[in-house]
Amino acid sequence: MTSAADLYALQEIDLALERSLGRLAEIEAELGESGELVDARQDAEARRAAADQLRSRQADLEWSVDEVRSKSTEIEAKLYGGSVRNPKELQDLDADLRSLRTQTRTREDALLSLLVQLEEAETELKQAENALAEVDARWSAHQQELLEEKARLEPEVAQLQARRSAQTANIDRAALSLYELLGERRAGQAVARVERGMCQGCRITLPMSVLQRARAGLGLVQCVSCERILLVS
Repeated sequence: MTSAADLYALQEIDLALERSLGRLAEIEAELGESGELVDARQDAEARRAAADQLRSRQADLEWSVDEVRSKSTEIEAKLYGGSVRNPKELQDLDADLRSLRTQTRTREDALLSLLVQLEEAETELKQAENALAEVDARWSAHQQELLEEKARLEPEVAQLQARRSAQTANIDRAALSLYELLGERRAGQAVARVERGMCQGCRITLPMSVLQRARAGLGLVQCVSCERILLVS
């Protein structure tokens, strides 16, 4: 005949199994990239793209400045080299040179402004990369801890499942059905201890007749209030 002690032992196994399985589910949910890591990587990638874009613009502007300077050098050579003597041509060359010098200053100013932006972008990129490295290091360490905990829990779960199978083998079908039904209703607490005449499941004082039956151990006795199976120590 199944006793309350048999069912209480099964309940202890089930509660431990529930905790272990619950923790394994939490670990599985935490394994993989965290939102913080994804955000840090995206931030670093965005800042890297911004810096790359500025470097590309820098190369274009430097080429543009060199182009204007080269043209200025050619015109200066014609203007001051003595090969051109026509006053009108000289006047035109002088006007072209002044225009090119203005363009050079404008493009050099734009390049200078761009270099300032690039310096700021590279500083922000470095900060983002450092932040990413820190987040990645924390994430990697946490992932390792989770994997180690998972490796410890999985054998524990297997052992608990084996113990449960062995325990239920000694419990009759009717008692097991009652236990499972009460477990569903009472959040896994189908069996309650009795201390000082009180049910520890619902904290009510039990009638003497119920206590006597529970102490006698003649079948399973349930609490008159919460219906849990009573275990008298």
